[in-house]
Order: sequence, then structure tokens, then C-alpha cells
Amino acid sequence: MSDFDQGSLFDESSSSSPNDEQAPIDQSARDRITSVLDETLFVEAGAGSGKTTALVSRLVSLIRSGIDIDNIAAITFTEKAAAELRDRVRQQLEDELADDAVADSDTSRYTAALHGLDGAAISTLHAFAQRILSEYSIEARLPPGVEVQDEISSQVAFEDRWQRFIDQLLEETESGRDFLIAMAVGVTLDHLRQVAKAFNNNWDLVEERLLTIGREPLALDLSWIVDRVAALVALGDECADPMDKLALKLAEIPAYVLQLRACQDDIELLDRLVNRSVTLKVGGVGKKGNWPSPDHSVIDVRDEVTEVFELIETLRSEVADEAITQLAVGLAAWTIEAAEERRLEGRLEFHDLLVRSRQMLRDPDEGLAVRKSLRERYQRLLLDEFQDTDPIQVELACLIASNDDDGMKPWHELSIAPGSLFFVGDPKQSIYRFRRADIRLFLEARSTFSDDPVQLTTNFRTTEPIIAW
Repeated sequence: MSDFDQGSLFDESSSSSPNDEQAPIDQSARDRITSVLDETLFVEAGAGSGKTTALVSRLVSLIRSGIDIDNIAAITFTEKAAAELRDRVRQQLEDELADDAVADSDTSRYTAALHGLDGAAISTLHAFAQRILSEYSIEARLPPGVEVQDEISSQVAFEDRWQRFIDQLLEETESGRDFLIAMAVGVTLDHLRQVAKAFNNNWDLVEERLLTIGREPLALDLSWIVDRVAALVALGDECADPMDKLALKLAEIPAYVLQLRACQDDIELLDRLVNRSVTLKVGGVGKKGNWPSPDHSVIDVRDEVTEVFELIETLRSEVADEAITQLAVGLAAWTIEAAEERRLEGRLEFHDLLVRSRQMLRDPDEGLAVRKSLRERYQRLLLDEFQDTDPIQVELACLIASNDDDGMKPWHELSIAPGSLFFVGDPKQSIYRFRRADIRLFLEARSTFSDDPVQLTTNFRTTEPIIAW
């Protein structure tokens, strides 16, 4: 169900086992993972340290302690990793059952876990979000039988919506004018499309931050800048040599001023100012002796021309920012409308799964009852590859694991039931930046949930000569 299905950078399935004759130096940390089940643990597992083995051992230990497999959720990053995790759990349970020394009570627990393993919540984050939305579709205000669009379907749907948006944009007087102004200062349709894609991938932030911005008509008053350009013409009279290079540049300006004054509207004028046929960059041209006037030395004239050039560049930047802001407000509304259409139709994208799940858990009317139900169902949540998680993941986990009735609290202020959460990741492997993954979230969660993170440092994958080197 994840929108990223490439394998982990490090495949731990090929890791060698630790030397049976000598326990690894971090054995106490590994023992803590399997024995300290009533504390929230935050594990930092280096590359090749056997983090998947540690996660499986934790899960099997929870089953041994009496926790049903139905009451455990293990969330990892990709579908491949989730399938591997499920297979490793199955193998571990079968190995335990094959042990003649296993207690009868443990045998029944392991057997029940094997029977329920295929339906267990061992999955990607998106698959877990889809699971809880399906279970509480009414509370999530979704139609029954929600369909999840894959990346290709989502892209096709986006392109279709984008074409309709452009048609609408050009038909509307106000928005169309904003677009023409933006084009005059160099904004292209592709620029807007990239903004639209970013908005679509982060529509919850768009809803939160952009819909509150008012949309005011973009006013242009460019007559003053035309007067400043025209004033440059008179400076040429100060030159004693009409063939001076600086004088020759100034001689090109009268025709340019006529072009500016012939413009029919401010948009055409803006386009001519920005995409000018006459260069206003003069550099160091002009001989000092050709400009004898004390009030208009060659340096003064250069500075005046440069100042007008910089004014036009500043104008271009300011108008571009304002035009893009105006268009962004329209894009924001379009983005939220599209997300709402998907909700009503029950055709969700990957990001919709996460946002709609969070909205449901934080809903002032339905959220508390759903959180209590999920807390009873998923008593233990194990979060793998936490360094590359979407920030919404930690919110969902904390809302489910929290005993607080106030679902509007920030996740780091929620009171978490001891042992209900288990995090594992490696900040040094935080390289993907998929979606909104941010190492700062990893560090904040570590400081929030653990004063003493568990450190797995022994490398079972790399040989001693390489480690020593």
C-alpha cells in the first residue's frame, strides 16, 4: 500500500548471526528489547545491527507475554519490508513451536498467533491507515468500500484536474489577469504545475496555511517607472563625444520609451519593461573625459542607469511574488476541492489515507470514541524505519496510544501508556527524504519518549577487516 516500494538500502535478511561463543557487546540492549515490555523504548539501530531481528524478537516476546497478535500493529516503510517482517515473525513462531522445551501456555499462544498472522496489522503506514479508515468509514465520513489509487492513477487524475483548472483559470477575468501578469514577469505554466503538484502532495498543509489568505486584485501602476526610463535620455546631452560607448547606449533609449508609451495596458507595459529590447546594463563603459559636467560625471550617469535597471528588476520580483501569491490562493482552493471530491467518491490517494485518518482521530465529535476503540484493539504499536517516517505517523501512533481525552493536543504533549510504543530507526540512514521525512522529527521523538535510547551497535554484516579499517 505504500507509495514507495523500493527495498531498504540495507537488506538485513542476509545478515549473519552473531558468534554463538561470544555475545555481542550490545547484548544487554538486545535483552532489554525482548524483556522490558512495559516501557516505551526508542531504539537506534546502526546499519547491519539486526534491527529486523530485534523487532521480530520484541513482537514474539509480546505474544509470549500474553498479547494477542490482533492487538499488535507493526508499521514499516515499504511493502517489501512488511512482507519480510511477516515472514520473519512466522519463522520465529514456528521455530519456537519446534522447541521441545516450550511451555504449553506458550505453545497455545504461538499457535494462535500463527493462525492470526495473515490478518495481523503488519504493514506499511498507508496500509495501516487504510485499515482503520475501512473499520471506521462512517466516523471518517467516507463511503463504504474505499478505493486507493496507485501512483499512476493518481497522476492521471491530477493531469485531468490540471487541464480543467487551466481552462477555468483562463475563463475567469480576475484569475486570468493574474495569470497574464505572472506570465509577463516570466512565470510559466510549468511553474504553476509544479506548485500544484506540491500542493496536492501536501494538501493538509495547504488547507491549514493558505486558505486563510485573502485574495485581493493585483493592482499595477507603472507610469512612474516609464518616466524614470525616459529621464535617462536627457543624460546623453551631457556627453562631449556622441560616439562614446555610454552615450551610444543612451541613444537607444528614446525608441524604447516610445515602445513603452505605445503599450495598450499595464500587462503589455510590464512585459516590455521586463523583456526589454534595450539593455540597461552599462557596466564600466564611457570615458571620463567625455563627461565634463560636475553634476553628471561618467560615474553619476552609470549609477543612474544602473539604478533604473535595478528598479525594474525589483519591480519584476515584487510583481512576480504578488501574482504567484494570488494564483496560489486559487490553487489552494482548487487543491482542497479536489481532496474533498476524492473523499466523497471514496477514491483516495496515499496521502489522503494519512490525513483522513488523523482528521478522524482528532475529530471533536467522533475522535474520542474511535481513539478509545483503537487503543483497546492495538495495545502495542511497533514503528520501524522511523528515521524516514511521515510526520503524520507519529501523530497517529500517539493518538492511538494516548489516554488523553483531548485529541487536539500536539503529539509530544499526549500522555502515552507505558510500553504501548516501540520505535526503531537510525538517524545516519535518514537519506531518502520521502514525502515529509525529517530527521528533526526523529530527534524530537527520541527526546520525548526516551531519556535512555537503546543502542544497537554491533555490525553482523560487515567483516572485521573492513570494520577495523
